[in-house]
This record gives sequence, C-alpha cells and structure tokens, in this order.
Amino acid sequence: MTHNTPNPNHNLRTLYQVIAFFTAVLVGFAAHGQAGPAETPQTLRWQATDTAGNAVSVPAGGKVSVVVFVRPDQGRSDEAMTQLTALMNGSAGGTGVEPVAVVSGHSAGVGAAKLAGSGKWPWPVVVDPDYQASGLMSVHVWPTTVIVDDAGKLVAHLPGLRESYAKDLRAYLEFARGTIDQAELARRLDANGTVVGTPIHVASRHLHLAEKLLEKGQADLAREELVRGLADAPDDVPLQLTLARVHLMIGEPGEALTGLDAIGADAAAAWRLGTLRGRALAGLKRWDEARVTLIGALKINPDPAEAYYFLGRVYEHAGEWERASEAYRHAFEKSPAAKKLGRGEVAGAS
Repeated sequence: MTHNTPNPNHNLRTLYQVIAFFTAVLVGFAAHGQAGPAETPQTLRWQATDTAGNAVSVPAGGKVSVVVFVRPDQGRSDEAMTQLTALMNGSAGGTGVEPVAVVSGHSAGVGAAKLAGSGKWPWPVVVDPDYQASGLMSVHVWPTTVIVDDAGKLVAHLPGLRESYAKDLRAYLEFARGTIDQAELARRLDANGTVVGTPIHVASRHLHLAEKLLEKGQADLAREELVRGLADAPDDVPLQLTLARVHLMIGEPGEALTGLDAIGADAAAAWRLGTLRGRALAGLKRWDEARVTLIGALKINPDPAEAYYFLGRVYEHAGEWERASEAYRHAFEKSPAAKKLGRGEVAGAS
C-alpha cells in the first residue's frame, strides 16, 4: 500500500513554500509586539463586562475613558490606583471621566474579584484572562494607564509608574476634555519632567532611537543603544524585552535567555516572555524545552504568529512535517500581513 505512504519530499516542498512566504512576515516581528505608544491603535473600540455583570465600553458614551491595567498584589499597581482615585476625587474627576481597572492573566478572575471587593477601587473591574484587552491596548508592563477621549481617540499610553504620574494624568485628562490645547499639554508635560529628567524617560528615548535603528536594519547599533538605556534604567522592561529580541535577531540566543531570566514574572505578559524564551531555547537547540515553552505561550497568546512560527521550527527539527506545516500555516494566518488580506486572497496564496 505504498500509495498511502507519506512522501517526505512532498512534505518538504510544501513546508518550504510556507516558510518562504512567511519569512518576509517575520521581519516585522522586530518592531511588532514591542512595548510603546506606537503599537497602540490611534482609535480604540473595546467592549467588556465587569465583575458585577455590567457592560463596559471604550469610548464610554461621551466620557473620557481611563483604563488602568493592574495586578492586584503588586505595589506599583496599588500606588497607581491610589493616585488615580485621589485625582478622580479632586477637581480632575467628575462625571466626564470613566475609570476602569483591568486584571489580566490566568488568575485574573480571582484577582479581579479581590480588587472589586476591596473597597479601594469604586469603579468597574474587568477580567482579562487571555490578555485580549492588554493585547489590544499594547500593554506589556504593569501598571499601564491608557486614556481615550469620548470619540475613541488614544490620548495617552503610560506604562509603569512615573514620578510625575498624577501630574501627567491631570494634564492628559484636561487635554482629552478639550480644556487645554496641544501646546499647553506639551508645556505641562515638560514641566512635569515627562520629556526630560527621569530615568524612565531617558530610557524611553533610548528605546525610540533603538527602534529607529532597527527599522533601518542596524541591529548592532540598536543593541548598543539599548545597552546604554539599561545603564540608566536597568529595570526598564521595554528595554529589556527589546534587547532580548535584538539578541535573537543577531544570533545570540544565550544572551537573550539571560536577559529574559532577569525580568520578573509579573513585569511583562507571560505569553510574551514565553514566546521570546521559546525562541531563545530553539536557538540554543534545546528543542524539547522550546516545544513545551512555546505550546504554553500559545495557550494564552493574543498575538500568536511568532510563537507558531518558532514552534514550526521545533517540529521541523523533529521531522514532524505535518505539524510543522500546520504551525507555519497558523503563523501566517495570525500575522499582520495576513490580517490585511481578504480570506480569498489568503486561500489563493496557498
């Protein structure tokens, strides 16, 4: 019954066709998925149900939305909520602002219920178990605060907890309400030290320069820029994640894995850390570990193209051609390029 025997050469041809098509997409991973305002959509539309069963939407029906992504047992998240609550109870609050807290991850249900019942957050709390909301709003560190005006336009994307957090929030809220213009907003942020002065913002400038260098294909120079940024802000997670990715791009998986090990488990999305870790393990030819890590990352991944691609590499190394081809196909279908194509065009490309 030789007619039913798999033809490895046929599988290989199919596999490499998929790889060749997807390789061009992979180039975009250097910038795609990295923390920063540029990833957040300029117009947001989001709907959810809070822990009380009430509908939550962004934009919030004529109100400015303040969406705070928090971890209930994290000190920085508690401080962000405390400062935001004080701001809302003061002159910056009122009926024109709708705050909402989002708790993401596997234990989000428990954490959200705990937060909602604590009395320290009087506004809606939304459970985000599969990171869909955090993926939509480009959240990679906790806490992160996203401000959206009543038309759905992104006004601010504030990762972490800056020294000027409350002052920045006040300025952005006034801008979102239309009580100050862009020039006044810039003046206030500069006065708050948002443009210059703090390690976080120095790190942000290094990250911005590194991203520009990556766009030009200058990965080695980008690495140097990131290293300089981490000298100023050694615990800056966006810098750490980007440096790990650059190490992977230039064939340094060991350095990437070391950098990822230095990032706290609650400092970045588990799926993002898992994807990069799996890619590093594959680069080190630790195939079994890479397989387990990537499969785990895919279970909680709102942006799975990269994880599927490198899981395909793992299957290919093991000679599991059908699984590899399927993983590569999923990688393409979940990629930004595929999302821009119509379904008929995607089918025609296969």
